[in-house]
Order: sequence, then structure tokens, then C-alpha cells
Amino acid sequence: MNAKEKQILRDYSLVGVEAKRAVELGLADADWYQTPIPKDQMRALLVRKNGPAIRDSIIWFGLLLGSGYLVYLWWGTWYAIIPYIVYSVLYASSSDSRWHESSHGTAFKTDWMNNVLYEISSFMVFRQSTVWKWSHARHHSDTIIRGRDPEISIPRPTQIKTLILTFFGISAAVPEMKKLLKHASGKIDVEVATYIPKSEYKKVIYKARIYVLIFLSVIVLSIVYNTILPLMFIGLPTLFGTWLMPFYGFTQHAGLDENVLDHRLNSRTVLMNRVHRFLYWNMNYHVEHHMFPLVPYHALPKLHELMKYDCPKPNTSIYDAFKEILPAILKQQKDPTYFIKKELPATAHKTKNTQKAKIVGDVDQFSNGKIEVCSVEDIIQGEAIRFDFKDKTYAIYRTNNDQFYATDGMCTHGNAHLGDGVVIGETIECPKHNGRFNLKDGSPKRLPVCVGLKTYTTHVENGKLYLDISDVKNAKDDEMFSFKVVSNKNVATFIKELELEPVDKELFEFVPGQYIQLEILPYKTKFNEFVIEEPFKSTWEANNLMNCSAENSFHIKRNYSMATDPKKDKTLKFNIRIALPPANESVFAGIGSSYVFNLKAGDEVKISKPFGDFQIKTSEREMIYIGGGAGMAPLKSHLSYLLETQKTDRKISFWYGARSKSELFYQEYFEQLQDKNENFNFNIALSEPEETDFWEGNIGFIHEVLLENYLKNIHHQKEIEYYLCGPPAMIQASLKMLADFNVPKERIAFDEF
Repeated sequence: MNAKEKQILRDYSLVGVEAKRAVELGLADADWYQTPIPKDQMRALLVRKNGPAIRDSIIWFGLLLGSGYLVYLWWGTWYAIIPYIVYSVLYASSSDSRWHESSHGTAFKTDWMNNVLYEISSFMVFRQSTVWKWSHARHHSDTIIRGRDPEISIPRPTQIKTLILTFFGISAAVPEMKKLLKHASGKIDVEVATYIPKSEYKKVIYKARIYVLIFLSVIVLSIVYNTILPLMFIGLPTLFGTWLMPFYGFTQHAGLDENVLDHRLNSRTVLMNRVHRFLYWNMNYHVEHHMFPLVPYHALPKLHELMKYDCPKPNTSIYDAFKEILPAILKQQKDPTYFIKKELPATAHKTKNTQKAKIVGDVDQFSNGKIEVCSVEDIIQGEAIRFDFKDKTYAIYRTNNDQFYATDGMCTHGNAHLGDGVVIGETIECPKHNGRFNLKDGSPKRLPVCVGLKTYTTHVENGKLYLDISDVKNAKDDEMFSFKVVSNKNVATFIKELELEPVDKELFEFVPGQYIQLEILPYKTKFNEFVIEEPFKSTWEANNLMNCSAENSFHIKRNYSMATDPKKDKTLKFNIRIALPPANESVFAGIGSSYVFNLKAGDEVKISKPFGDFQIKTSEREMIYIGGGAGMAPLKSHLSYLLETQKTDRKISFWYGARSKSELFYQEYFEQLQDKNENFNFNIALSEPEETDFWEGNIGFIHEVLLENYLKNIHHQKEIEYYLCGPPAMIQASLKMLADFNVPKERIAFDEF
């Protein structure tokens, strides 16, 4: 690769600069466009069935066993290659669509059937089942968003050699084998750690060891019986039979737009014949699947008919799709910004935020904590509805056995309303990630859901359904404290320092590194209402940010770390970065950060008691702090407490990274701490300094600067305590660096911002 090619490469890793930018631009776990579908028609499409998947699975496994038997019978003859081609394609390519649909839990009505098929097909397609379930959940949350989607198969510019190897399974098998062996050794891959919760680590390691054991057993069998046949049935089909998978898979997103919040523009529907649709399980209807992932594969053709008025014209065949894909890939070799622009028909909805069906409560019908929702007959059995009252949103459910339940409206895993979900038994399935909650107590029922819901009591009186919002179960609200805004000033271009003082009581007790929850009230604002001081205001105006807007309709909470010394300071300070809206997208800026940026001196807010375990460890070890962006807050709390209150003599260094000089803040404070404390060292690095910065200091990512200037020159890296706080990309890159030094996990504390 020459220097010019390197310059135009985009960063698709989950721990690079694009990961940070995706969060800053509001592209992470965002709200996506959906084609309006009448609720009764959608309800019919969402019906789960065992029959179609049982029929198709019997045919699939029958063809696998039949072709495999012919391979065994004809082994040693030239014509054994014919059934082997069939076997390997069914094994390595067709298993991909079975893996995909069963991962959503929609192939069968019966859950254990989905789980069994998922585990079998995961092994056949050579994907670690637990890892890829979370990976695919992220793919649906952040489809083709650079730095967020772990399943972008054709990055720009595409390396032609890598593209060719994809048809032989090598480009996917090699990195997957590295991850498999790493997990089997008891370590979690650094990119995997960005989208899978720690509670799943043991399961990942356990299954990786099972995979390795199976492969080793097959190798042993081949050696003992002096034949390659066992490997031809398990292992090698991944290489020999993968070629059909990219023919199908590349049609999904290749050549289309990136970083957009409309599946019509980054996904492709391709019309295929019955044979292809059987092998591919209707995933050729890919726009439809991404927009409505709860719809089972066997109902996608009907969904296509309902949606086609609102979507680009589908490609008429695989050949027709590749006629536009291949030229686009070649153009992207020279110009990574090029993409195929899908034209929406004249009948399509152009606006992003279509209004979804909901019931709004009437305040006149509110009495003794109860609010009338609707007539009982307005909710049919097996249905979920959205119900809004005052500044909160709820989901109301009626099960098939005629029981009514109510929970908070928003899924705890992602940005999706459960009123759009599917009631299955006494569970609700999220419309975005297929995770499930138990309706009786709000507890998580199926991954990727990990955090439970608040539930509420419902009553039926005289044919009317009532919601008792005073009777909250399972997640009692914590006491909230009243604080007044002392000041709210810019310390960097896009970062404010919010200072609060208690209204009635003394400041509550907390320890360095903890966070609070700030109550975000309903509001509507434009950025020109913010008080932005110079020289930062000029940058905002130059980038046309003052016309951006934000609004919030409900009482919600956001977590913010404190930047204060609990023993010395009498007020609380926070560092909060504005979450800007994506370019060319008609969406609002960050709800929490916009609310904070609009606070003025004298305003009153409510915050919770402190939480969090990002705390100072009790030891005499050397301490290294690594930070970036708004991750400064808890690090400042730590360091001011250690050096000004505790007056520790522990060796401490602080390594802080920013994009340019205008993003630096508290520099003078830490330089003064350095002058007063011989045991403290402060270091700065800029990753993209401006020409006007006249910067003569360190340039690069902060973890790389730390490595080059200190860590690689010492021998006791494993004996140091590390405290990391900042953007996810910085955290994961730092964790990878520390993993290379085999630093024990118990010596690393981190908090992502």
C-alpha cells in the first residue's frame, strides 16, 4: 500500500477516531426512519410460526446429510467433488442465513428451537455464538455507522485482495480464529469488549473452549485414522463452501451510503428466485428486514409489498445488483467518499420523524394517582400500545390470556419504544434488538437486554383501563436533591463547566470519581439561546451551529461525573460536552447535553445521590491517569483529592489528550499542581493541532504518547495502577495497550464517556 492509499483509508475499527465521532455526532444508537405500516397489517406480519422454519430446516439438514453421505460413499473418486460442493455450500454459506434469523429469535415460534439452530449454525459458519449475537445487535443499532458497526463487510477503499479472499473464507476465518484462541485462553478481544457486557465474558470463554475442543477432536480423528475426511466434514467446508455467502451478503450494503439514519439509503433489496430465497431465507429483502427486524423471514415478501411505495426500486437480480456494486467499489478505490445514491420514489415519505400511533392521557381523567388510558376493547389481545401522560411515556400490554401490564416505555438497552414491540406470552420483545422483558416484574428475559424496567399496576373498571402511576414496582426512584446553578461557562469549544450549589441542605457526601444523575426536564431550545463565550462562540458561528435545536418531551435522567474534591470544595462541578446533531440529518442534538448547555446562573436543577465505583484504590503503587474530552471530570476529582487533600507521596502522572489546543482546559490548574508536587507529572498530547496553535508539544493519540515517552522505557508496567476516563475509542485503545503488557485487570479502572 502506497502513501497515497494510506491517506485515504477510513477508520472502521471500533476503537478509533470514527468511534468517538459517531458518538459526538449523535449517530450512535440513534432514532431511525421507519415506513408507516397500518398496525393491523403489521400485527399479522409479526405472528411467529414453527411450520415454515421446521419445513425449511428439515429440507436443509436433509440435503446436508444426503450430500455428506454421498461424499463418504464416493470418497476416493473424482465425482465425490460434486456432492462435496453441495455439502460445503450448505454447511458454510446457507448456514449464514439460518444463523442470522435464529439470532433474532424469529425463525421459530418456540424459543428452544431458535436457540438450538443458532448454536449449530454459529459453529458451521464459524462465528462464536455469544460474541456474534451482541455484534449483530450493534449492527442493527448502528447499521453502517463507521466506528460503531462491527459488521461492515466492504470498507472504503476496499482492498481487492481482501475482497477476493472473502470468497474463500480466509479473510473472515483468520481474524475469527485469532479471537477464538484469545477467548479460549481466558482473555477478551479488545474490540469485542466494546459491545459485549462483562457479564457475558465467562460464557464467551466457555464456548470458545468448546469450539477449540471440537476442532482438536476432528484433527485427532484425522491423524488416528490417517484420513482427511473428518476435516472435510468439519472445518474445511468453511473455506471451500463460503463462496456463495459473499455473493448474497455483498448485496446487502455494498457501495451504499454510510453514516445515515435511513435504511432505505444504506441497505438494498434484491429480487431473487425461489432457490436463492430458500438458501438465503429471504434476507434479500434487506431494507425490510433492517427497518422491521421483528418480522419473521417467511413474512418478508408480504412486508415488501406493503413498503415498496416508500422505498427505492429493488434490484431485479443478483446480477443486476453486482452491476452497480462492482463499479462503485472500483470508484471507491480512488474516492472513498463516493457511494450509490438510492433514489426514493415520488410516493416515498421524505421526512425522518414519522408520527407513530400513541394514546395521550387527559389530565382531567387523572385522580388518586390513576389515569384513564382507554376502553378495554381498544387494546386487542396480544397487543402493545404507547401511552403518554404529562412528561412520561409508558407501554401498556394485553396478553393473549387477557392480562394487562404496564412498564416504562423505552427499552433499557437501546433507543426503542416497547409500545412498538411484540407481546409473546407474558414477555415483551423489543422492536429494535429482539431482547425481551418479563411483563410481570420488568426483569430481563432475553439478551441483549440486561437492565430491567419499572412496572406499574393497571386496573379495569366499567370497561375502562386505568394506569396507576403512583404504584411503581421493581425500580424505586432515588431521592433527588435541589441545587442551584452558580455558573455555566465554556472551558473548551464544545465543553461546559457546570457549577452547582445545594439549595437547602449541605453538600452530600461522596468519594472522588463518583457520578450523579441529573434530571432533564421537558424543554425545547435553539442553540442561539445558549451563552457561548468568546473565543469559542466564533467557532460555533463559523460552523453554523447556532441554528441547531433540541427538545425533550419527558422527565429523564442523565449521568454526569463530578469534577470536585469532596473534602475541599463546597460546590459541585461537571464537565459536559455537547452532543452535536449529525451533518445533513434533520434530527435534534443530544437531549441531556443541550439541556445543560442552556442552563443559566440561578436556575434550579435536581440531582440524585452519588453512584459509581470508579474510585481510588488503596495502595502505595504508582498511578497513571489517562484521559480525554469530558472524561476530565472524575480524573480531576481524583487528582485534586490525592494531591491537595490527602497530600499523597505516591508517584502519579496524568496523560491527557485533546484534538487541538482549543479543546484543552484546566491546563493551568494541573501545571500548578505539578509545580507544587514533585511526585506529580502532567503531560498533554494533541491529535490534530491547528496551524494557529503553534503547538510544540506531543502530537498523537494520548495512549501512543504514553507508550513512547514512558511505558516502553520501564519494566514494571504490571505493577502500576491505571485510571482511564474518556471517549470509548480512547478507552479501548488504552486497554489494548495495557493488555499487551499483561497488566492485571484488577489494576485497571476505567469509565467511558
